[in-house]
Amino acid sequence: MDSPRTIESGDRAIDGAVFDLKRFATGDGPGIRTLVFLKGCPMRCVWCANPESHSRNPEIMYHKNRCTGCGRCMAACPAGAIRFDETYGLVTDSELCMRCGRCADVCLAEAREVIGRNMTVKQVLRILRRDRRYFDNSGGGVTLTGGEPLAQCSFARELLKSCKEVSIHTAIETCGFVGWECMESILPYVDLLFYDIKHPDSDIHRKFTGQSNERILENLLRASHAFDGKEIIVRIPIIPGHNDDESTISKIFEFVGRLPNIIRIELLPYHRLGTVKYAGLGRSYKLRDLEPLQRHDLECLKALGEAFPVEVRIDST
Repeated sequence: MDSPRTIESGDRAIDGAVFDLKRFATGDGPGIRTLVFLKGCPMRCVWCANPESHSRNPEIMYHKNRCTGCGRCMAACPAGAIRFDETYGLVTDSELCMRCGRCADVCLAEAREVIGRNMTVKQVLRILRRDRRYFDNSGGGVTLTGGEPLAQCSFARELLKSCKEVSIHTAIETCGFVGWECMESILPYVDLLFYDIKHPDSDIHRKFTGQSNERILENLLRASHAFDGKEIIVRIPIIPGHNDDESTISKIFEFVGRLPNIIRIELLPYHRLGTVKYAGLGRSYKLRDLEPLQRHDLECLKALGEAFPVEVRIDST
């Protein structure tokens, strides 16, 4: 699934595409955590809030609210991909853009940003260890997210392994659409597994994510039995018109409720916080007019969990 390269000897030289490091985070695991965002994802969920994570390659994000219209980026672009539009300002043709980053280099207002850089395990670990005292004092640690972190399986595994070697608590967020060999290889180095389930029907799942769900469900089944003594939290993004009906949610609860090592299910309310990112990447957001569910509706879905032997929470982060 991944094709890492080494730039020095040893496993810690494996490099990965990282697009963000968020320190002092809470909510994605216990205590104070550092989130490592890895680039690349095999799915294309129509509601995704991190479109900059889809491609493994670096991308250019345009922050229109920062742009002064100076035109330095147009002059610097070797492909002529940037033009001025009377309505939208400086617009980038994504088909022509080479992602070279020269426009970002000359932008004094920082309206153009290169998203994604290659980092070795050693480089990331050096940053993570700066927060070791916060991890120790709060019971926190490191969470790999994305994107789909297991799309870079070798890098994710070596980073998790390196964290465990220095006794840092580890968590990973995954959609589960990976080969079992990858999933199995990372489990020994993971303390907490966040696992997304989006829909029990494979055809509907494919319609809204671009992939079927058989592998996802099978991997969760196998991981729950192989993860003895550790913890799994299943997350369900609640998307109006997609999976917010009682029948769909009950089927997910029924499947998850009979698995071992599942400590709870979290319902993730739909939001539109990522809309501006689509515009910044020159893409359209298909669910722009979709309204989030009201709290009462989420509580009704949560109540369905009372019939199953697993705790259900509504995520509030």
